[in-house]
Amino acid sequence: MRAHRIIQGALLLAAAQLPFVIACARVVEGSDGAEAEAEAEPDRGDDADPGPDSSDTTSGGGVDAPDPALDLFACNFEPSCQPVTMHAYPIPPEALPCAAKLVTGGGTGVLRSMLAPGPYVDETESLIFVLGDGTALVQTRERHCGREGMECGPTVVWEAPSPHQICDLVVSPDLEAACEEDTEGCGWWPWADVANCRAVEEHSCEDVTALLAAR
Repeated sequence: MRAHRIIQGALLLAAAQLPFVIACARVVEGSDGAEAEAEAEPDRGDDADPGPDSSDTTSGGGVDAPDPALDLFACNFEPSCQPVTMHAYPIPPEALPCAAKLVTGGGTGVLRSMLAPGPYVDETESLIFVLGDGTALVQTRERHCGREGMECGPTVVWEAPSPHQICDLVVSPDLEAACEEDTEGCGWWPWADVANCRAVEEHSCEDVTALLAAR
């Protein structure tokens, strides 16, 4: 009888401990899963590296500045007419009829003009290669000095020249008639009588020479 009670007591004790064993197993299993998740989760602390692109996208970097256009002024082409400067009036005045006869005559040539309104050094120079087809290859350059707060050296240097452009030459029927008759109305203004300028590929000095010799 006593042995039977001992066996019965042992069975009751084992039954009582079973839920506790199952709960412990679950806790242990859950802690292993939490550790695995912690290992898989990347570090998101304050010292995290923002990545190589985070600053570049907001700084505007990565775009190279355009190179200056090829300077056709340095080619030293001989003008077909006297270079003309416009201040209060064109000087010399005879340069305008010469330019008019060039653009209306269907030939090629080179014109130079300077727009200098003053009283400061505010100059815009144009180099116009008349191509004989109603258009011209044009490049301009500027220099400025003398305004308040503007520092100038002993020599006012030219800024980088403009990109090369092809422009239409403005020639009216009245201008053509005046030039045919050689009357007072035969005068073409190089700084004003150009229109519809559009960018074009750069031309070397040799390219321009070939264009001028083509007609």
